[in-house]
Order: sequence, then C-alpha cells, then structure tokens
Amino acid sequence: MRLITIPLSHYCEKARWGLVYAGVDYVEEAHLQVFHYAAVRPHSSRGMVPVLITETGAIADSTAILRFLDARLPDACKLYPEEQRKEVEALEDHFDETLGVETRRWVYFHWMSLPAREVMKTAGQGAPLWELRVAPMLFPLLRRFLGSRLAISSITIEQGLKVISATFDEVAARLGDGRPYLCGSRFSAADVAFACMAAPVLLPPEYGILLPTPEAAPVQAREDIRRFREHPAGQFALRLFRDHRRRAAVSSASAP
Repeated sequence: MRLITIPLSHYCEKARWGLVYAGVDYVEEAHLQVFHYAAVRPHSSRGMVPVLITETGAIADSTAILRFLDARLPDACKLYPEEQRKEVEALEDHFDETLGVETRRWVYFHWMSLPAREVMKTAGQGAPLWELRVAPMLFPLLRRFLGSRLAISSITIEQGLKVISATFDEVAARLGDGRPYLCGSRFSAADVAFACMAAPVLLPPEYGILLPTPEAAPVQAREDIRRFREHPAGQFALRLFRDHRRRAAVSSASAP
C-alpha cells in the first residue's frame, strides 16, 4: 500500500499509527503542504491527506483509513470494538473536528514564523528534493496562503488555546475514575485520535517523523508545550505514544 502524506500532519500520523498497528507494510509518499495537491487531487477532490492507495482503490481521510484497516483485524484487536463503537466514533470525530483543527492552526502559527530553512528541517522530512529546493523561494507566498486558508491570527490562536485546554480538561475528567483508556479498559481509535490530535502541542518523541524537542521549539511556543505536557491529559497522550506507538512499531517490524 502507498500512503500519501504531509509529513508533519497529525491526521497523517493517525493513518501511519493505524497501518503500523494493523501490521500492514506500506510506503509513505511525503509532500510539503500545498505541493501535496498534485499528488492527491486524482484521489480526493478536496485535496485531503492522508490518502491510502490500495489494490482496490484510494481511501482519503484518516478516519476512513483507520476503519478500513480495522476491518482486517481480529475482534480482540479491533480499534472499534462493536460493543463500544458509537462511543469510540463519537470521541474520534470530536477530537478530529475540534482539537485537531486548533492544534493544526497553533503549530502553523508558531512554526511558520521561523525561517524557511528551519521549517524545512521538520516539515520536509521525506519530501522530494525538488520541493525542498523550491519551497524556500516561495515561502512568503506559502505563509500568506496558509495563513488565509487556516484563518491564522493572534485572535484565532487565543480562541483555539481555550478549545485545546477545554478538551484536555474533558479528557482528564473522563480518566478521573481510574480507567486506563478513554472508553474503559481497552485501547481504541478514540485513544489514537486524541494522542495524534494533541501531538502538535506535546511533541512526542515516538511521532512518525522526527519532531523538535520542547527546548528546540519556537520560543513563543514553549510555555504552551510545557503546560500541555504537564496536564494529566497531556501525560496520558504521551503515555499512549510511549507504550502503544512504540510497541506497534516493534510488532510491525517483526510481523511476517
């Protein structure tokens, strides 16, 4: 299978996690933001990533990919266990459509303030060489385009931080009864979605590409990162990456 991605995207990380969890061999085709449109337009009219190319067709959207992969798994390993499916799907959609939108806006706000060379170190991992050569020359245009498309401003960032904080508080409250996972005793797609959508403000070292350490993040972003990493929900997401993302990668590597 072939996975078309924007390397930094937390939605793409969600698809990567699903592929590794399912033990599926795949090749990642990475593109820089905006440059990715040419690769995905034949498969997604909205230009969405990730896109998974399979023998039977293309699947766009991280949730659709996760559900496609889940159908291949035995009942004991499913990310959408039948008895909890509605709860898992509701949480997954909530995280994707609220938390994920705001953490994406937050990360672009902070990282696009850096020089192009610094941005490429993270955002360009695995991208074609020609994109890495052209992007710095177009960087001012890319910055303006993404700022407009994602409605990035100091006001939307301030509002978004309130949404991120509220979502973290909701997750912490849900975990307050001692349950190990969001839907009880079983790891599910809800946990994958939360961990991935929270990742931009946590910078987990197990992420699918090499992220900067919190100390190497843009200066103005470091206080937010510190605060969210220390939050109980942030600690939970980091644990999910540490215990399940790493474990899944090892399992995939040893799979026949």
